[in-house]
Order: sequence, then C-alpha cells, then structure tokens
Amino acid sequence: MSWLLHRIDDRLIHGQVLVAWGARLSPVRMWLVDDAVAANDWERQVYEAAAPGIEVHVVGVAEAAAAWAGEAAAAGGAFLIVRDLATARRLVEAGAPVGEFNVGGLHYAPGKTKVAEYVYLDDADRADARALLARGVTLEVRDVPASRRHGLQEMDPGVRP
Repeated sequence: MSWLLHRIDDRLIHGQVLVAWGARLSPVRMWLVDDAVAANDWERQVYEAAAPGIEVHVVGVAEAAAAWAGEAAAAGGAFLIVRDLATARRLVEAGAPVGEFNVGGLHYAPGKTKVAEYVYLDDADRADARALLARGVTLEVRDVPASRRHGLQEMDPGVRP
C-alpha cells in the first residue's frame, strides 16, 4: 500500500485534507512537497505539526522524487501534497511516476480565471497542466471525496493537449 492521494492544493495541509480525505483514506504519512516551505525551518515545523497522529515529511521536489520508490513500498498509506501545477510538473519530470493528481484547490489570484469554485488558472498553470496530461497524468478536479470527479481538461478548454 502507500500512495493513497496525490493532491494539488495551494493551502497544503488544512481541514479538507485532514478531515474529509484523511477520514476517508486514513493516511499514516503525509509528504508535503514544496521547495520554499522545506527551506524555511519555521514553516516546515508548523506543517510538520499540522496533522496530529500523522507523520509529516516536508521536503523539496528533488528529495520527494528520490524518496518516491521507498514510500511506494512502505507499509500504511500516504498522501502527497503539492502547492501548484508547476510543482506537480517538476515532481513528475524529476522521475516520480504519479498517475493522477487530485486538483483540490487553486484559489483566485490576479490574472487567474475561474474554472471551478475552488480552481483558478492562468496561462502558466494551463501549460503545466498540458505538460502533465501529455505525460499521461490524470488531473481530476474534486475538493472532497463526496464531490463528483471532473477532468480538468473537460472544465477548461485551454488545458486540452
């Protein structure tokens, strides 16, 4: 067992991840993959403490790609969480064989357009999404397990390869 969920969410570890997805899938580990957070001692410690009872690893992209196979073979289940499509793309390009990402929250920022209530994209996001899709990675938009699954490319024509 191991990888239970690969999620793209700009809020990283928060209530939906812990309560909705955590209760449904019961991870024993979470891998938060973000170069900036991994490089900041204070932020890293905050996130490591954000999921009581769950072992949290805060690492950069290169370290996550290197640890991928070991986690895939580990006992128990794990979540992978990245902040954005760019990080997801870098992780896959670094060798992590992710087959699907759950797009759970990419919120509004200037220059981004609405795709769903909780997903906003700009041209760079669309390019990253197209690159992931071209590598065979599925991008499903769903904030919580009870929500209906939608393919990102179905919701935004700019994402279609």
